[in-house]
Amino acid sequence: MAQPRYLCVEELPPRPDPSTGLPRPPRAPGFIGADVPVENSVIRERDPAWQPSPPPGQSPVLVWYRESRRGSVIGAVIFGLALAGILSLTRGTGWLTHWVVWVFLAVWLVVIYLISRTERFSAGADWVARGNKWVKVYDLVKVTCHSYPYWGAGVCMRDSSGRKLRYRFSDLSSDRMLWDLTYNGILHSVISGGAETNWMLRKSLALPYPEPGEGSDS
Repeated sequence: MAQPRYLCVEELPPRPDPSTGLPRPPRAPGFIGADVPVENSVIRERDPAWQPSPPPGQSPVLVWYRESRRGSVIGAVIFGLALAGILSLTRGTGWLTHWVVWVFLAVWLVVIYLISRTERFSAGADWVARGNKWVKVYDLVKVTCHSYPYWGAGVCMRDSSGRKLRYRFSDLSSDRMLWDLTYNGILHSVISGGAETNWMLRKSLALPYPEPGEGSDS
């Protein structure tokens, strides 16, 4: 059985400056996305006109992600192929001759496209947002991981002001810097702030435990 890893407050990576985002947080474990530079990605929006604004009174946006039209089409097609495969495995190929099923499939493709086009993810030096919901990542009091049917595994965060935010790991992994900024805040909140966690979060993010007498050992 692996021994738990401990980290003291003095060993924490530095917090980035709210204005510049420097120094950039170290690369965090658990990233499951494709580490592709923004200028080389065909599935993400690059037009600065789509960049979301920071939450009221917060530091500037350092990173943001929104799927491009091409990315949303690709995602919808992949979903459609997966759904068609499931239908064929469970119902046979007879569904191919039923127009109602095709209408149902087309509606779902449109829904998936619209959802992916409206989702917006962003982060600053000390906050992370999903749409209009956001939390201060260095001021978290509870961070837990859960797995949801049809949604996948994700992290639930609550800061000291009572704001709550739920993020799928796959969405956080849409950008390397988004992941690193969020992880560094979670790490600080757990080690120096004593944020409440659960076993699934520690395993998923390879989070160390605070040294005895520091933070929380939940």
